[in-house]
Amino acid sequence: MLGVYGVHPGVEHYGYMVDLHGTAGFLEESLELIRTMPMTPNAAVWGSLLCACHIHKDTRVSEQVTHRLLELDPRDGRNYVFLSNIYASTNRWNDVELCRNLMIERGVHKIPGCSSIEVNNVFHEFMAGDTSHPQFTQINTFLDEIAKKLNGLRHEPDKASVFHDIDEEEKESSIRYHSKMILGMENDLNVEGY
Repeated sequence: MLGVYGVHPGVEHYGYMVDLHGTAGFLEESLELIRTMPMTPNAAVWGSLLCACHIHKDTRVSEQVTHRLLELDPRDGRNYVFLSNIYASTNRWNDVELCRNLMIERGVHKIPGCSSIEVNNVFHEFMAGDTSHPQFTQINTFLDEIAKKLNGLRHEPDKASVFHDIDEEEKESSIRYHSKMILGMENDLNVEGY
C-alpha cells in the first residue's frame, strides 16, 4: 500500500485484513496480526475476529477476544452476551451464570433484539418480548399456523442457536418467533405478503 499507492495502513486496513483472514478460517493468523499491529487495535478490529470465531465455532479464540473486548468497553452488554453464548454453546452453564451475574453486578444491560419488515409500504418493528404491536395476536396465530405446516413437512428447527439450559420443546418454542427462522420459512412454505 505504501510503496505503490503511498497509503499508510491505518487501523481500518488492519481490521479488513483480520476480517479476511478470520473469515477464511485463519483465526490464529488474525490474532497474531492484531498482536503485531503498530497501533492499538480498536473494538472494530477485535469484533471482526469475534465474528470469524463465531462462523468457525472456535470457542477458545472467541473467549480470548471477548475478554479483550470487555477490557476495552466493560459497559457494552453485547460482549457479555456473546461470552455467555460461547459458554452456552459448549454447555458451560456455570460460566453462563457467572457472565449474567457479572452483568448484574456491573449494572450492564442487554440491548433487546429488534427485527423490522416493510409490508405494503408500512414499516413494522418488533422488539424482543414486546407485545404492543396492534396485530400481535394475529401475527402469533399466523406463526403458529406456519409452525404446524412445517411440522407436517417434517421440518426440524435449528435449536443450536438457543443458548439456554432448557429442554428441547422449550428451545423449539423459543425460536418459533425468531426473525431468522421466519425469513427462512418463507421459501419452504411459499408464503407471500408476510
